[in-house]
Amino acid sequence: MKKSDKALSAAQLVSDCSVPPHLSGFTFLAQAAVLKCSDRSIKLNDIYGALARAHGCSPRAVARSITYAISQSRFIRERLSLGDGELFNGRVIATLALKLKSIRRKD
Repeated sequence: MKKSDKALSAAQLVSDCSVPPHLSGFTFLAQAAVLKCSDRSIKLNDIYGALARAHGCSPRAVARSITYAISQSRFIRERLSLGDGELFNGRVIATLALKLKSIRRKD
């Protein structure tokens, strides 16, 4: 799967979770899932740093935007099969990356 296909698939996954697409956290979540899918050992702070450099903001702003986007999603818990205590940035990003990887295997 090409990089642009991966990005489109990640954006579709985030959209399927009902994350509002006008939020910057939507873009950050999709890009974070692609990074995590490409390198399963990458740490969350490194993801925040890479996205912050790419978008000209701070890693903290990236983390806050992702947290807010997750909080605005009505169906993310159900779509990703997450429990009550699992709705945090790292778990959501890792789960999106796993789903993205399974999509890539089907293609």
